[in-house]
Amino acid sequence: MLDPNITYLNHGSFGARVSEVFEYQQSLKRELELSPINFLDRQRYRIDEARNCISSFLGAEVEGFGFVDNATTGVGCVVQSIQIEPEDEILTTNLVYNGIRQLLTRIASDACCSYRELQVQFPLQSQNELLQLITDAISNKTKLLVVDHVASASAIVFPVKEIAKICKERGILLLVDGAHAPGMLDLHIDSIGADWYVGNLHKWICAPLSAGFVYTSEPHRDTTHPMTISHWYKQGITNEFNWQGTKDITPWLAAAKAVEWGSKIGWSRIQQHNHAFAVWMQKTLVATWNVEPLSPLDGSMLGSMVTVPLPATLPNEMEACLAYRDYLYENYQIEVPIFELQGRGVVRLSGQLYSREEHLKRLISAVCDYSA
Repeated sequence: MLDPNITYLNHGSFGARVSEVFEYQQSLKRELELSPINFLDRQRYRIDEARNCISSFLGAEVEGFGFVDNATTGVGCVVQSIQIEPEDEILTTNLVYNGIRQLLTRIASDACCSYRELQVQFPLQSQNELLQLITDAISNKTKLLVVDHVASASAIVFPVKEIAKICKERGILLLVDGAHAPGMLDLHIDSIGADWYVGNLHKWICAPLSAGFVYTSEPHRDTTHPMTISHWYKQGITNEFNWQGTKDITPWLAAAKAVEWGSKIGWSRIQQHNHAFAVWMQKTLVATWNVEPLSPLDGSMLGSMVTVPLPATLPNEMEACLAYRDYLYENYQIEVPIFELQGRGVVRLSGQLYSREEHLKRLISAVCDYSA
């Protein structure tokens, strides 16, 4: 449904809606408005059906799966359900999504506990290097470790299964922020072994906005609750998350249609195509701009996104980077994130089925015009 006049290289921010899924959601909205009580009360089985579909697709035990509006809400559900003491530490990395950073900072402040970010510096050579950095950073005070599955700004894929093993050995709670992973990676949440896993369905699965989830492993299901406590409090995680007050549940229901849409094409085909396109974009820009990649050029630390340093002649400070982003949109109709990362201006590019080589060529040409 994207405007064909826009060169859209920013699927990672909010995804993009598929016409089939959009129309299905509109039909659900019409049903809801025609008979709200029937839709929201008597037909609660619809959420169960959607949850069964999506949890199966994600490889997550259905009994621990609950819908939320987005991954940030999911993180909030988890951290407000953990008993954190003043002597505890919340540990994450400097690659954490800024919204999650603010949330964790608030939780640590309320609990009067320590909040610490491990400093990950680029370039990275391998996931083993990243794993070692995280392993070395864990202290005897660490109560909760929060890591990305796919870091938002840097697009780096974390070795979450290996991290989960280390946390289990040391008795540390692990929350994985998988905002970008569903639909991007071949995901089997149960096999990861994290205590909690949250994610978005509106990004790479192309579900409607306000479709996310929180998955809770068996030991924590009695103590993990939605942000909105309502009628079903302490009556099971699925009951609690099914009813979070009066709300529009059509994004959750239509997310199952999005899974079905991708299955017709083949999710493995989609993921392979998008990964290959991201790797090609990285190699092309690194060679064209003569810059150092943040991660190996073989794509071993990438999914369907890649972040590449801008040429040295372009902005490096955040305010100037954001202004340049808007300049590209206003003058060239190119939609792509440009921001500062570790003192350097970078661009983050997404590969999706609608992506074309000519899209990257337009960006290269626009950057060349500006540099000249």
